[in-house]
Amino acid sequence: MKLVTAAVTAVLAIAAAGPAFAVTVKNNSNVEITIGVDLGSSEKVETIGAGKSVVIDCPDGCGVTGPWGFSWMASGNDIITSDGTALVTVQEPPAKK
Repeated sequence: MKLVTAAVTAVLAIAAAGPAFAVTVKNNSNVEITIGVDLGSSEKVETIGAGKSVVIDCPDGCGVTGPWGFSWMASGNDIITSDGTALVTVQEPPAKK
């Protein structure tokens, strides 16, 4: 019985040792969106269906790029919500006359 109690205590201690950092990206649009995730040592692409969300493990923070037009430096338990439109637009300078 002591062995079982010790094992349960060890599992609980490991689970409580540190928070799990995850970033949630919510797609509030009516179309599928694609995001890029930069984890520092690796990168991945995630596709999020219309009205769906995805949870990304980001233990040391990560960069998330999507239709909003820039890289969001996410950390902790951030929640990023997108309606599928760009928040940044690029305009060409007017032609010189």
